[in-house]
Amino acid sequence: MAMQLAEQSSASLLPATGLVSITRALERGLGAIVSAAAALLVVAEIGVLFAGVCTRYVFPRPLIWSDELAGILFLWLAMLGAAVAFRRGEHMRMTALVASAGPRLWAYLDVVATCAALAFLVLIVHPAYEYAYEESFITTPALQISNTWRAAALPVGICLMALFALLRLARAGDFKTFLLAA
Repeated sequence: MAMQLAEQSSASLLPATGLVSITRALERGLGAIVSAAAALLVVAEIGVLFAGVCTRYVFPRPLIWSDELAGILFLWLAMLGAAVAFRRGEHMRMTALVASAGPRLWAYLDVVATCAALAFLVLIVHPAYEYAYEESFITTPALQISNTWRAAALPVGICLMALFALLRLARAGDFKTFLLAA
């Protein structure tokens, strides 16, 4: 819903230029890839958890790695889900005042919210990368793989959200509006 309002309001403020159509197509394509990956992770998560529960209660030897793999998949699912929600404009943000605003003010406030989210993402991407790097020295107990596979979900998800924010800003308005919002 919020994404549709943002597209309607930005479409009424901007002429249909090549940059707007390119960023819209890029955002839709990347959004479809991230959504498909998240959907596959949901299916994999269900399969791993189901196999773990079945082997724990049906067979005398449970799968010791199922809980560990489920935790890794869940973190990736959470980060990709956050990126999907951010792209759709369904991520957490203050909507009480924005809901009563007119279309022009709503479009401006959407740019402000996107700039604020982008600033936060830029601030946390380096610590997330450092954390993922530090986890490369740790091996998971059951799967015996590098813990980077789990920790890499954080910088990847942050970068995806930042990319969606930049694409939204490139599509949303002119440079003057962006500077005023920033």
